[in-house]
Amino acid sequence: MYLSKQKILLVSIILIAFILLNSCGSPSGGDNEPNNTIEQAVEITLGKAFSSSINPLGDYDWFKTEISEQGYLKVSGNEIPEGLTIEIAYFLYQEWEGEKQKRVRGWRELPNALFIAEKGTYYFALHDNYDDQFSEQAFKIKVDFLKEFDPTEPNNNPKEAKQIEFDSDLIVATYPVGDYDFLKVKAEKQGYITVKSKDVPEGITPEVKFCTFDEWSEPKLKTIRNWNELPTACFIPEAGEYYLIFHDNYDDACSENPYKLKISFLDEMDIYEPNDNFNLAKEINIGDTISPAIFPKGDNDYFKLNMAESGKIKFLVKDFENITPEIRLFVINEDNPNELKDYSDWKEIPAEFDVEGEKEYYILLHDNYDDQCSPNVFQIILN
Repeated sequence: MYLSKQKILLVSIILIAFILLNSCGSPSGGDNEPNNTIEQAVEITLGKAFSSSINPLGDYDWFKTEISEQGYLKVSGNEIPEGLTIEIAYFLYQEWEGEKQKRVRGWRELPNALFIAEKGTYYFALHDNYDDQFSEQAFKIKVDFLKEFDPTEPNNNPKEAKQIEFDSDLIVATYPVGDYDFLKVKAEKQGYITVKSKDVPEGITPEVKFCTFDEWSEPKLKTIRNWNELPTACFIPEAGEYYLIFHDNYDDACSENPYKLKISFLDEMDIYEPNDNFNLAKEINIGDTISPAIFPKGDNDYFKLNMAESGKIKFLVKDFENITPEIRLFVINEDNPNELKDYSDWKEIPAEFDVEGEKEYYILLHDNYDDQCSPNVFQIILN
């Protein structure tokens, strides 16, 4: 039985289409398709580049790898087609849960890295950042594993904070981008915690915040001194456990190279502390010589002076260094006894003020721009 020319042509077209479909793979166009769900995630080899593509529009590509120890997954892309901005997110697979994918870290642009606290199978997905671009052109992805290089990790929350001894040799790393490191120290008395850094990698600007932590209070972390670049210090009003949080100042840089930290305790040198608000103001009198210190940066010292008679008061100063002492007078706000109101302008010492009798004055002492400090006490005389 002979086939007509039309039937032969139709069969030929079907065969060609079948061959093309099987040779080209799925419409998504990647080497590892289909991998559009976490169940279809393709296992990759660490350190070996592989191909992927975002095609068609809205395509998500899933991959997985086995990690045997604490460290970091470092993911980079190459030859990415123009118009695509590849983002990555990391997951664990929960086979017996209603929600199969448990997010470990949300979407970030490549290159990117993930801290791995414990061994296991880790999944990641790739997509275009707004799901509004695609390309048939494949690009290269490479996934490397970096062994842990920060001896204080894991320490990404208060419960994981590492206990540090004052003046110990300490090495930390800011890695990956957005890394926060929690450390804690125990102070035996009032004084100051000082922090210095050395050999900080280029591009990193470490900052530290000082807190106390109480799991049974809200908020659990209470800030006692907000973010400051290093070197810096924090006044500690009493014995206790204090938490230090370190990060890069804008959370936009990281380095695989650790740097050195020195955390020390400095004994109290200012007998008037604590006096950093007017409710803690220390009482002084005409004729007194006081020996305060402006430490750390931003230190405000309040004093209280009762004037029996109207007249002038003069403040003289000596033995200060690295600072410019400045003072201002305040009185209680009659409309709100919990507030102060200005009585004078700021004046650098030596300074003179006209005052009224039978009135209580509050004196605020600080460095004129709050950008300098010194642990050395100096002398102020009231005449």
